Amino acid sequence: MNHRCEHTVIPTSFGALGLVASLVVLGASSGHAQIIRGNSPAPAAVPTAGPDTLAPPIERARRAQADFERLRRMTLPDYRGPRSGNCDERVGMWCYWYDEKSTMPTEPPEVASRRRGLIARLDSLASLSPEDQWILAQRIRYLTEDKRPAEAVAAARACPGGTWWCDVMLGFALHMSGEYFSADSVYELGVAKMLPRDQCAWRDISQLLDPDALQTYRRTPCGDAKRREFEDRAWFYARTLYLMHGNDSRTEYFARMTMVLMLRDSGTPHQNGFSDDERELMMRFGWPTAWAKQSQPTRGGGPAFSIVSHEPVPAYRYIPAGFVLNNPAVSDSADWRLQLPPVIGRYAPPYAKTFRALEHQRAMFRRGDTAVVMVAYDAKDVAELAGESVEAGLTVSPGDRPRSFQARKSGGAAAGILTVKAPWGPLIMSAEVAAPAKSVVARARYGISPPYAVGTRVSLSDLLFFKPFGSFPTTAEEAIPHALPTERVMANQKLGVFWEAYNTNPEGEQMDISLVVARDTDNDPAMLRRGIRALRGAREVTPVSVSVKDMSALGKPTSARAIELDISTLPKGMYVVQLEVSVAGQYVIRADHRIEIIGP
Repeated sequence: MNHRCEHTVIPTSFGALGLVASLVVLGASSGHAQIIRGNSPAPAAVPTAGPDTLAPPIERARRAQADFERLRRMTLPDYRGPRSGNCDERVGMWCYWYDEKSTMPTEPPEVASRRRGLIARLDSLASLSPEDQWILAQRIRYLTEDKRPAEAVAAARACPGGTWWCDVMLGFALHMSGEYFSADSVYELGVAKMLPRDQCAWRDISQLLDPDALQTYRRTPCGDAKRREFEDRAWFYARTLYLMHGNDSRTEYFARMTMVLMLRDSGTPHQNGFSDDERELMMRFGWPTAWAKQSQPTRGGGPAFSIVSHEPVPAYRYIPAGFVLNNPAVSDSADWRLQLPPVIGRYAPPYAKTFRALEHQRAMFRRGDTAVVMVAYDAKDVAELAGESVEAGLTVSPGDRPRSFQARKSGGAAAGILTVKAPWGPLIMSAEVAAPAKSVVARARYGISPPYAVGTRVSLSDLLFFKPFGSFPTTAEEAIPHALPTERVMANQKLGVFWEAYNTNPEGEQMDISLVVARDTDNDPAMLRRGIRALRGAREVTPVSVSVKDMSALGKPTSARAIELDISTLPKGMYVVQLEVSVAGQYVIRADHRIEIIGP
């Protein structure tokens, strides 16, 4: 869980009970904790406001809301999680840390019942004062907290006037309903209605950026088109699942901005007010959804307790690292780790409670100025996906200009093949399989580029591993349906390898082809650059290798080749399959693909 703790003693008062106390917030798992020192009375019935038909509706609404939060504070369950001694983040007086092991406390039935009463009270007062923004905000806040998002959407849609306030309240309710596409559109409409300085404040993502990204972001002032371009780029790549409609990462951020409006002038389980420091933590890590109390020792021996608040977990790194945003096409899978440090902000998408790596094979082929990107995937070994109907998607985007080229499958099995066409060149790729009913996601995301061949006439495609099917494929389109959905193979099975050479002489030219399968020693880039001779000479195990003199395809500029390899002599382990092709008038070109031999 996520926690926030305050370490500075602050004088405060304990609501209507008139108890003078001091507040210290200490770290706990998943939330914030505040220690109340003094003669803490036992939880008792909290006095509620009597009927006062002469008071304006807003006064009655504020009194009812304050009474509810006072009741919640006095009836908190005991905290059962571990105590943290270190802060992951310190913001002003608050200490924050992340802990997925703590158990979310169970809300007392009395609190749930009183919240329903508060919602009914706010509903009736809203009918007397339908234009009151504060009452509307609290209705939506507590309806979503009570897990009644459809009613929150209905309340927001009834907001009169068509103001930006109405739009952001509706956007919040739609986001909490999981209607991210609609929420994204409504929030954009609402922010566009704001004054320019308020638009800048709502779009400002500086609190979520690491130092590298922040340095780039601050080079452009608010209102500059390049600043908006950077923001859009960050949100494009921040999405947990590219196959989803809408951008829930962005609407989550706007929802946090909306929650700031809801909490700014209202009661909360914490009684020291909503400070700028707590606002920063909420914008970076989200708002608490559960609270508990924890006994604390005091120097004088008097009773004291802390309030420990919990945000949802698991929560993942929110915005990609600056070096990824600057050039996503050269990123690797490690750069997209869910907890890649430093974690500046977090987001806990409700549809991704379980996150797994997606086993797959991908390859890239050229058709003029178009890339054909294919992914064969197999998530059947992900236990949480067993028997589930899944959604699968392959999304690619040019690294220099974010835009989606996508293929999708819905309601299918956890294994298959997806193919996408996109502009030829460096790309970012995300292959995803999700089971929404189980909140399970399997993903593979990293940058891809054509095999290195600068200043050459002839270039190569990626190597594609396929399962032999009785004949040799003559095009990538023939090979792709037989692609292996994994880079792990059994030694007792033949390994098919397919590739294409581009811009070969249609009149025919000699091609010297060498293919070797040899031990992969520590992923040594220098070894790969030195080529097949280095691979052959550096391995203690005799590699599998093939060398032929071939002629390019006649009558066309693409020469497709396929070969079947016998790898039965190779022991288990990691290997590099490397291809070298030599034609007259240019240096040797190479393509390589790693593979793991797992048996038999």
